[in-house]
Amino acid sequence: MFSLVVIDSTLLYLPSKLFQNTIYEKIRFANTQIMSLSDSDLAFVGLEDHLEEIRASDAHYITQWDWSQLRNLRKIDVIDIHLISMYSIEQEFPSLTSLTSLSISKAEISFIHPKVFRGLSNLRMLILQDNEISEMSRSMLPNPAKELYMIDLSGNRLSSFPPNMFINMPNLKELELNNNHFVTLDEDTFRWPFENLKSLMFKGNSFRCDCRLRWLVNTRKPSTLEAKCAQPDNLNGVALENIVSSVLWCV
Repeated sequence: MFSLVVIDSTLLYLPSKLFQNTIYEKIRFANTQIMSLSDSDLAFVGLEDHLEEIRASDAHYITQWDWSQLRNLRKIDVIDIHLISMYSIEQEFPSLTSLTSLSISKAEISFIHPKVFRGLSNLRMLILQDNEISEMSRSMLPNPAKELYMIDLSGNRLSSFPPNMFINMPNLKELELNNNHFVTLDEDTFRWPFENLKSLMFKGNSFRCDCRLRWLVNTRKPSTLEAKCAQPDNLNGVALENIVSSVLWCV
């Protein structure tokens, strides 16, 4: 396994010919500022059939990477971006059919391109935790998303999803939505996740347990469900899996 680690550096770009005649399988950038992945329209030239992982963390002055520069990476399996202030993802990712795990966390992202990940047909894990995301749509993900197993959107500003958010995700088993702004759960959106997932996490959301949640009472629950009522006061702290319809009222 050949790996390259770049630490404590400031780079305008990575020269396009830097990796010719090398066989690095993993590249990691730590506490390194990179303004561009390449000085040409392709990054990591020479590693198209070798590079499997790109990891970057702790860089605070990068804005936008040109994700299209990765389009020739035929073996890339993992992209992990952490603590890099990107603010937005304004372009669609290239169709990286080998990519199975994508994590972009603590990147201050508030805007995502409406078709951003749709070409990642074999994606199994999507982690976008601890950003500023307030809206997600089905068009952002592969359709169908046959391999998608886990989605983690914890630590964002989400309060709802469109009704079609989870259609054509036959293998989705884990959904983490901790520390968002959910107050209620729409039946059209969430009945499928409740009945089909193994793990559904809503820690840190302030649910108002009223008549809008009556559909949950007789709905199959995931084996792991973390969600509690915050309002009204008499239900504060009660787990959603334990509520009964007789206490769910709307004024």
